Amino acid sequence: LTGIVYQKTKGNPFFVLEFMQSLKSRGLLQYNSHQKRWVWNEDITRGEEITNNVLHLLSSKMNGLSDNVQTLLKAMACFGTSTNESVIGYLSESAAYSGVRNGLEGALHDGY
Repeated sequence: LTGIVYQKTKGNPFFVLEFMQSLKSRGLLQYNSHQKRWVWNEDITRGEEITNNVLHLLSSKMNGLSDNVQTLLKAMACFGTSTNESVIGYLSESAAYSGVRNGLEGALHDGY
C-alpha cells in the first residue's frame, strides 16, 4: 500500500492524508478486527485517481457539506486562520447564521 500511496501522492503529506481518508471513506481501505490489520484491494487502489490540484480536491470535499456549513465556513474564512468565541457568538445571533456552533463543530469534526 505504501508504494501505491507514494506513487499517487509523490509523498505530499496533505495528499497522503486525503488519499487515505478517501480510500477509507469509500470502503476501499478497511480495518479487519479479526485479522487485526488494514485490508485493501491492491488492483482497485492502484486504479484510483488523485488530483494534483489542491483547490479541486478541497472544492470537491466542500461540495459534500450542507449549504449551511458551506456558508458558515465562507464567513469564517473572512476572519483568517483563527477567530475567537465572541465572533462565533455574534454570528450565532444572526438569523443567517443560526446554528453556527453546531455547524462549526461538525466542520471541525470533518477536518476543516
